[in-house]
Formats: sequence, C-alpha cells, structure tokens
Amino acid sequence: MLSIIEFKKRRDFGQLINDTFTFIRQNFKSLFTTYFIFCGLFVLAGMLSMLLQQYKAVHTFNNMDVNTPRRNLSFGGQLGWEYWLAILFTMAGYASSTITILSYIAIYVQKGNKTPTTDEVWGYFKYYFFKVFGSTLLLTLLMGFGLLFCVLPGLWLFPFISIVFPIMIIENGTFSYSFSRSFKLVKDNFWLTFGSLVIIWIIVYACMTLVVLPTTIVSMIGLFSSTKPEMSLVFTMLTTVLQYLCQVFMTFPLITVALIYFNLVEEKESLGLMERISNFGAADKPIDSRPEEY
Repeated sequence: MLSIIEFKKRRDFGQLINDTFTFIRQNFKSLFTTYFIFCGLFVLAGMLSMLLQQYKAVHTFNNMDVNTPRRNLSFGGQLGWEYWLAILFTMAGYASSTITILSYIAIYVQKGNKTPTTDEVWGYFKYYFFKVFGSTLLLTLLMGFGLLFCVLPGLWLFPFISIVFPIMIIENGTFSYSFSRSFKLVKDNFWLTFGSLVIIWIIVYACMTLVVLPTTIVSMIGLFSSTKPEMSLVFTMLTTVLQYLCQVFMTFPLITVALIYFNLVEEKESLGLMERISNFGAADKPIDSRPEEY
C-alpha cells in the first residue's frame, strides 16, 4: 500500500517526478472531478471558439483558387473574433486549472492530507481567479520577451516564473511578493527545479502527441494524397477537440510545481521537519515515512 503523500518534505529529482504520479493515483477521482467542475466550462468555450476558427480556415483553404485574393489567404486575414475568443478562453482555462489544482493541494495540506471538498476549493477559486488571470498575462509577456531575446533568457526565467503561482496561492502572496520570493527559493536549486520541470513537460507533451497524432497523420495523408490539396473538415475538427481535451494533462506539471515549491521551502526553512517534530508520537494519520536528508 502506498503511503499518503506528504508535501512538506525534501525530495530528490526522482521523487519529485514519481510522487507526481503517486499523488494522481491516490486522488484520481476527487482531483479530476474537481478539475472538470471548475475548468470544464473554459475548456468547452475555448474548444467551441477554436472549432469555429478551424471551420473558417478549412473552408477558405478548400475553396481557394488562383483568383483568390492573396490578402484573404494570409495568416492575418484568417484571424477573426473566433481566434481571439479562443485565445482568451485558453488563458482563462490555464488560470482556472492553476488555481484549481494548487488550491486542491493547499487545502489537502492544511487538512492533514485529507481530500478537499468542492466548496473549499470554490472559496479559493473565486478569491484568486482574477488575481491569477492578471498575473498570467504579465508572466506570459515576460516569458515571451525572454524567449524573443535569444531564447536563453526565457529558459532561465522558466523555473522562477513557475514557482510564482504556488507562492501566491499557498502563501496568499501578492504578485510582487510571490515573484521576488520565487527567486529566493529557486536560486540555489536552479538545476533541480529546471530539470524536474523539463522532464514533466516532456512527459505531458508526449501524452498529448500520442492522443492527437493519429488524427493529424490521417489529415496530412488526405491533404497530400489528392491532386488538389484539400483539408479534411472532420479530422481537423476531431484534432481540435482532442487538443482541448488533452488540457487535462496540465494537472501533471502543476502537481510537480507544488512538490518543488514545498521541497524548496523545506530546504530553506525546514517547516515540515519542525511540524513533524512537534507532532512526534501523534499517530492519528498515515504519513510518507521515506527518509529525507537535511
């Protein structure tokens, strides 16, 4: 039987990845039920908006000929209100998933490793939604500028930016406090943080690719197998639906980020160790008893 995951402890690289999937297995039903309750509407709205955009793009592509004005075939000419609405709902969906998963974990820890209720998560969700959504816009712009300048600054910022939201939600910090504290926590453990995030994101993208790849391949075969290139509306729509359903895999890196946050705090401040010492002898809950180094 697997020990209940204790977040407030130090972990090495392998434990950060393994405990991500252990936590998902132990909380699968309640975790994903909570996810779809709070994030499902945004995923559905983004999916519908993008389906409208894809329908427009496929229709334009399949009906173009040599007399079609070039301005109608340009990328800019294909961007309508559907596209921008899909972007808006995608960002809202990212913010909602971030709040939902990190709030779930924050309450889970506060309750002594017990499952949060929907009402408890809702209290966090409505309080943090606009705060996290606004911060998402700022951090996206910051990361974009970093990647624009030779890519390396963006990659360097990646671990620091990833830790901002756990600090904001678990510690109820302001944006400025969370941003500055992320640098203090990560600076001496940059490569552990960076490596763990890269690995979990590779796993996530591999899972998403595995789901979407069959319909993408069929669409490409249909596109180039006829004398006149023609996109399949059915497979294009199906690929879009699968891409949005795959957003559920975003829970993986969010759990890893939470584990990294607690690992960094434990290394700097040893709060979990002090708590376990003060509760020594109280066996009212099963804990993760694997050894850790200080």
